[in-house]
Amino acid sequence: MEMTTRPTIMEVDVKAFENNIDEIKKFLPENVKIMPVIKANGYGTYINTRLDILNKFDILAIATVDEGQYIRKLGYQKEIFVLNQPYKEEISKIIENDLIVGISSDSFAKALQETGKEIKVHIEIGTGMGRTGINPKRAIEYLESLSSNIKVEGVYTHLSSADSDDEYTRKQLESFEMDVKMIKSKIPLKYVHSHASNAILNFANIGSYNLVRPRTYNVWLSIRC
Repeated sequence: MEMTTRPTIMEVDVKAFENNIDEIKKFLPENVKIMPVIKANGYGTYINTRLDILNKFDILAIATVDEGQYIRKLGYQKEIFVLNQPYKEEISKIIENDLIVGISSDSFAKALQETGKEIKVHIEIGTGMGRTGINPKRAIEYLESLSSNIKVEGVYTHLSSADSDDEYTRKQLESFEMDVKMIKSKIPLKYVHSHASNAILNFANIGSYNLVRPRTYNVWLSIRC
Protein backbone atom coordinates (compact mmCIF):
# COMPACT_ATOMS: atom_id res chain seq x y z
CA MET A 1 0.00 0.00 0.00
CA GLU A 2 1.37 3.38 -0.96
CA MET A 3 1.87 5.66 2.04
CA THR A 4 1.41 9.40 1.80
CA THR A 5 2.16 12.20 4.21
CA ARG A 6 -0.06 15.11 5.03
CA PRO A 7 0.78 18.37 3.21
CA THR A 8 1.36 20.16 6.50
CA ILE A 9 3.74 23.08 6.98
CA MET A 10 4.75 24.52 10.32
CA GLU A 11 5.96 28.11 10.30
CA VAL A 12 7.88 29.46 13.27
CA ASP A 13 7.96 33.23 13.57
CA VAL A 14 11.61 33.99 14.30
CA LYS A 15 10.89 37.64 15.06
CA ALA A 16 8.31 36.52 17.61
CA PHE A 17 10.87 34.15 19.12
CA GLU A 18 13.36 36.99 19.50
CA ASN A 19 10.67 39.28 20.92
CA ASN A 20 9.75 36.67 23.53
CA ILE A 21 13.38 36.36 24.56
CA ASP A 22 13.32 40.11 25.19
CA GLU A 23 10.12 39.69 27.21
CA ILE A 24 11.72 36.94 29.32
CA LYS A 25 14.62 39.28 30.12
CA LYS A 26 12.15 41.66 31.77
CA PHE A 27 11.52 39.03 34.45
CA LEU A 28 15.22 38.63 35.22
CA PRO A 29 17.92 40.57 37.03
CA GLU A 30 20.57 42.04 34.73
CA ASN A 31 23.23 39.50 35.75
CA VAL A 32 21.12 36.49 34.72
CA LYS A 33 21.86 34.85 31.37
CA ILE A 34 19.40 32.92 29.23
CA MET A 35 20.33 29.36 28.27
CA PRO A 36 17.59 28.19 25.88
CA VAL A 37 16.78 24.49 25.95
CA ILE A 38 16.81 23.37 22.32
CA LYS A 39 16.63 19.60 22.70
CA ALA A 40 14.60 17.39 20.35
CA ASN A 41 15.27 19.66 17.36
CA GLY A 42 14.23 22.68 19.36
CA TYR A 43 11.02 20.88 20.41
CA GLY A 44 10.16 20.46 16.76
CA THR A 45 10.88 24.03 15.71
CA TYR A 46 14.29 23.19 14.18
CA ILE A 47 15.67 26.39 15.62
CA ASN A 48 18.71 24.23 16.42
CA THR A 49 19.58 24.44 12.70
CA ARG A 50 19.75 28.25 12.73
CA LEU A 51 23.28 29.25 13.66
CA ASP A 52 22.36 32.93 13.37
CA ILE A 53 19.89 32.47 16.24
CA LEU A 54 22.08 30.17 18.32
CA ASN A 55 24.94 32.66 18.23
CA LYS A 56 22.80 35.19 20.09
CA PHE A 57 23.32 33.09 23.24
CA ASP A 58 26.53 32.46 25.20
CA ILE A 59 25.40 29.01 26.32
CA LEU A 60 22.85 26.47 25.06
CA ALA A 61 21.22 23.49 26.77
CA ILE A 62 20.54 20.23 24.99
CA ALA A 63 19.50 16.76 26.17
CA THR A 64 21.99 14.45 24.50
CA VAL A 65 25.63 14.38 23.47
CA ASP A 66 24.65 13.79 19.83
CA GLU A 67 22.60 16.99 19.85
CA GLY A 68 25.65 18.86 21.11
CA GLN A 69 27.84 17.28 18.45
CA TYR A 70 25.36 18.36 15.75
CA ILE A 71 25.41 21.98 16.93
CA ARG A 72 29.20 21.97 17.00
CA LYS A 73 29.24 20.77 13.38
CA LEU A 74 27.04 23.72 12.46
CA GLY A 75 29.80 25.97 13.75
CA TYR A 76 28.56 27.04 17.19
CA GLN A 77 31.69 27.73 19.27
CA LYS A 78 30.30 28.89 22.60
CA GLU A 79 29.27 26.79 25.60
CA ILE A 80 26.96 23.79 25.21
CA PHE A 81 25.50 22.12 28.29
CA VAL A 82 24.10 18.58 28.28
CA LEU A 83 21.22 18.63 30.78
CA ASN A 84 20.96 14.87 31.22
CA GLN A 85 23.94 12.93 32.50
CA PRO A 86 25.31 11.10 29.43
CA TYR A 87 26.42 7.50 29.10
CA LYS A 88 30.00 6.46 29.83
CA GLU A 89 30.32 5.35 26.21
CA GLU A 90 29.81 8.97 25.13
CA ILE A 91 32.72 10.44 27.06
CA SER A 92 35.01 10.54 24.03
CA LYS A 93 32.39 12.59 22.14
CA ILE A 94 32.07 14.92 25.14
CA ILE A 95 35.79 15.61 25.04
CA GLU A 96 36.00 15.89 21.24
CA ASN A 97 33.15 18.41 21.11
CA ASP A 98 34.08 20.38 24.24
CA LEU A 99 30.71 19.82 25.90
CA ILE A 100 29.78 20.65 29.48
CA VAL A 101 27.82 17.87 31.19
CA GLY A 102 25.46 17.52 34.10
CA ILE A 103 26.62 14.85 36.55
CA SER A 104 25.09 13.19 39.60
CA SER A 105 26.45 9.65 39.87
CA ASP A 106 29.63 8.29 41.41
CA SER A 107 30.29 5.80 38.62
CA PHE A 108 30.05 8.42 35.86
CA ALA A 109 32.31 10.78 37.80
CA LYS A 110 34.84 7.97 38.14
CA ALA A 111 34.71 7.34 34.39
CA LEU A 112 35.40 11.03 33.74
CA GLN A 113 38.29 10.92 36.18
CA GLU A 114 39.87 7.96 34.41
CA THR A 115 40.19 9.90 31.15
CA GLY A 116 42.72 12.26 32.69
CA LYS A 117 41.26 14.97 30.45
CA GLU A 118 39.83 18.23 31.71
CA ILE A 119 36.04 18.02 31.52
CA LYS A 120 33.67 20.77 32.61
CA VAL A 121 30.61 19.78 34.62
CA HIS A 122 27.60 21.08 36.51
CA ILE A 123 26.53 19.08 39.56
CA GLU A 124 22.83 18.23 39.60
CA ILE A 125 21.16 18.37 43.01
CA GLY A 126 18.01 16.28 43.41
CA THR A 127 15.73 18.57 45.41
CA GLY A 128 12.48 16.75 44.74
CA MET A 129 11.79 16.03 41.10
CA GLY A 130 12.49 12.40 41.92
CA ARG A 131 14.24 11.22 38.75
CA THR A 132 17.80 12.50 38.75
CA GLY A 133 20.30 14.36 40.89
CA ILE A 134 22.31 13.56 44.00
CA ASN A 135 20.81 13.69 47.46
CA PRO A 136 21.21 17.26 48.79
CA LYS A 137 22.81 15.84 51.94
CA ARG A 138 25.63 14.44 49.80
CA ALA A 139 26.49 17.65 47.95
CA ILE A 140 29.79 18.41 49.69
CA GLU A 141 30.80 14.76 49.89
CA TYR A 142 30.18 14.40 46.16
CA LEU A 143 32.03 17.60 45.34
CA GLU A 144 35.07 16.55 47.34
CA SER A 145 35.12 13.12 45.70
CA LEU A 146 35.74 14.61 42.25
CA SER A 147 39.25 14.52 40.85
CA SER A 148 41.14 17.63 39.74
CA ASN A 149 40.52 17.04 36.02
CA ILE A 150 36.77 17.43 36.61
CA LYS A 151 36.10 21.17 36.60
CA VAL A 152 32.90 22.05 38.45
CA GLU A 153 31.58 25.21 36.85
CA GLY A 154 27.96 25.02 37.92
CA VAL A 155 25.25 23.59 40.13
CA TYR A 156 21.64 23.06 39.12
CA THR A 157 18.35 21.45 40.01
CA HIS A 158 14.98 20.75 38.38
CA LEU A 159 11.79 22.24 39.84
CA SER A 160 8.99 19.75 39.35
CA SER A 161 5.92 21.84 40.16
CA ALA A 162 6.67 25.50 39.51
CA ASP A 163 3.41 25.78 37.58
CA SER A 164 1.18 24.16 40.17
CA ASP A 165 2.58 23.96 43.72
CA ASP A 166 4.15 27.09 45.17
CA GLU A 167 4.83 25.59 48.59
CA TYR A 168 6.63 22.54 47.23
CA THR A 169 8.65 24.68 44.81
CA ARG A 170 9.74 26.98 47.64
CA LYS A 171 10.92 23.96 49.62
CA GLN A 172 12.92 22.77 46.62
CA LEU A 173 14.49 26.20 46.23
CA GLU A 174 15.33 26.41 49.93
CA SER A 175 17.03 23.02 49.80
CA PHE A 176 18.91 24.02 46.67
CA GLU A 177 20.02 27.34 48.16
CA MET A 178 21.50 25.60 51.18
CA ASP A 179 23.63 23.39 48.94
CA VAL A 180 24.64 26.31 46.72
CA LYS A 181 25.92 28.24 49.76
CA MET A 182 27.90 25.24 50.99
CA ILE A 183 29.43 24.58 47.59
CA LYS A 184 30.28 28.26 47.10
CA SER A 185 32.16 28.14 50.39
CA LYS A 186 34.41 25.51 48.80
CA ILE A 187 34.76 26.62 45.16
CA PRO A 188 33.70 29.52 42.90
CA LEU A 189 30.71 28.79 40.68
CA LYS A 190 30.27 30.22 37.22
CA TYR A 191 26.64 29.16 36.92
CA VAL A 192 23.76 28.41 39.29
CA HIS A 193 20.48 27.44 37.65
CA SER A 194 17.13 26.07 38.71
CA HIS A 195 14.53 28.02 36.75
CA ALA A 196 12.86 26.68 33.62
CA SER A 197 9.93 28.42 31.92
CA ASN A 198 7.31 28.31 34.69
CA ALA A 199 9.75 29.21 37.46
CA ILE A 200 10.98 32.23 35.49
CA LEU A 201 7.42 33.57 35.53
CA ASN A 202 6.41 32.53 39.03
CA PHE A 203 9.61 32.64 41.10
CA ALA A 204 11.79 35.21 39.39
CA ASN A 205 13.03 36.85 42.59
CA ILE A 206 14.00 33.73 44.53
CA GLY A 207 17.45 32.19 44.65
CA SER A 208 21.03 32.99 43.79
CA TYR A 209 20.69 31.71 40.23
CA ASN A 210 22.44 33.54 37.37
CA LEU A 211 21.21 31.35 34.51
CA VAL A 212 17.71 30.30 33.38
CA ARG A 213 16.54 27.53 31.07
CA PRO A 214 13.42 28.50 29.05
CA ARG A 215 12.24 25.67 26.81
CA THR A 216 12.17 26.55 23.14
CA TYR A 217 8.49 25.74 22.66
CA ASN A 218 7.61 28.19 25.44
CA VAL A 219 9.32 30.95 23.48
CA TRP A 220 7.17 30.53 20.35
CA LEU A 221 4.51 33.06 19.66
CA SER A 222 3.35 32.38 16.11
CA ILE A 223 3.04 28.86 14.75
CA ARG A 224 0.84 28.06 11.79
CA CYS A 225 0.01 24.62 10.47
